[in-house]
Amino acid sequence: MVRASTERLWERLLQFIDERQVVPVVGQELLTVQVAGREVQLYSYLAERLAGRLGVPSDPSDSLNTVACRYKDAGQRIQDVYGALKQVLSDAGPIGPPESLLKLADIRDFTLFVSMTFDSLLETALNQRRFGGDGKTDRLAYAPKKVQDLPSAIENLEHPVVFHLLGLPAATPLYAVTDEDTLEFIHSLQSQDGRPKMLFDALREKYLLVIGCGFPDWLARFFIRIARQERFIAGDKESWVADERVHGDTGLQFFLEHFSATEMFPGNARTFVDELHARWMAAHPAPTAAPQAPRTDGPAAEPEMKTRSVFVSYASEDRPVVEAITQALEQAGIDVWFDRQRLELGDLWEAKIRKNIANCELFIAIISRHTLTPERRVFRMEWNRAFEEAEKAAANMRFIVPVAIDDTPESSEALPPRFGDAQWERLAGGQVTPEFVQSVVRMVRDRRKES
Repeated sequence: MVRASTERLWERLLQFIDERQVVPVVGQELLTVQVAGREVQLYSYLAERLAGRLGVPSDPSDSLNTVACRYKDAGQRIQDVYGALKQVLSDAGPIGPPESLLKLADIRDFTLFVSMTFDSLLETALNQRRFGGDGKTDRLAYAPKKVQDLPSAIENLEHPVVFHLLGLPAATPLYAVTDEDTLEFIHSLQSQDGRPKMLFDALREKYLLVIGCGFPDWLARFFIRIARQERFIAGDKESWVADERVHGDTGLQFFLEHFSATEMFPGNARTFVDELHARWMAAHPAPTAAPQAPRTDGPAAEPEMKTRSVFVSYASEDRPVVEAITQALEQAGIDVWFDRQRLELGDLWEAKIRKNIANCELFIAIISRHTLTPERRVFRMEWNRAFEEAEKAAANMRFIVPVAIDDTPESSEALPPRFGDAQWERLAGGQVTPEFVQSVVRMVRDRRKES
């Protein structure tokens, strides 16, 4: 591992990203999400829920491997774990992608992502940031007995690809849950017949950026060796690692320092992504409109609101919940619009917000502790405009629907008194329920019948 200043590391990494020569390898450390009103590490949360489903004791520090082993030690069939975990993931409902994945998705010079997790949050982040929510990101997965590969060389990919190297959830061991599963996947990847050739050609030719994978010593060595397809000591192609666990593993650091061209960024994976995003965005500012054809309706990235949509007003801190609500309502056939950029108001943008509220079918106000702050915020202007529109609605028809996603009381003095007159909906922990979706669908249909 060649020692270099941190600034020099950033310079070289950003140069190679600009040339589309870098493949991010993304792991669990980035998956801090909002579930049940608390910020959790996704896979710790899944381990807790899996233990409950399997009826075995649990501890906050448990991994999925620990829970599976505890179930096996109780004399149960280890094969039962895979279907149970798939169901746990399904029961968790829509979970919005964490900010770190959304920031990685912003970096459009990344085309191929290798995921060391089995969730779909990275694909969701890419679809949201690059395609306005349309499912254009390709998802591929490897399993020892079900080998998938890239459809073409990386330079010819038509859409971004997320390649799940340790499989996707199934009722059978087609994805890695235990350490033994991971070992089996890695063993299979070493075989000529079992390896996805196009993927490994890409990994060999490009530069690896390993972010938050939390690899134990043995797996880190095997993974880099398999990806490179040559001895460590014979290779000179750089790799970069941003991983808190590696910093605490002196043995692995010593090995990489002496036998590879791998550099480590200081700090944890989330801090690294924050800085990577800031540096890349500073070097790639959003293009401005041509002078001869200026836009008059707000930022170019914001889609127009379809007529008779549901308008969702929210504090920017609650965006993951808003995205989960949007996904659930759109799956039920309801068009949803929300201000994705959360910009400070200007005259033109304020006019657009006012127009959309005037034309929406229903106004959903997301209520949380983040809406109780005394600062001037955009959502307060949206509330005031909605109150004006509510005056025009029939007395028996709901137009404003406050939706509390935490334990904020309806009587809070920080909220407008008029919210106290409205009928509230509550989503415990921000979890979207079928009952809530059905309620919104009914309200929209009722309003359309009356119009």
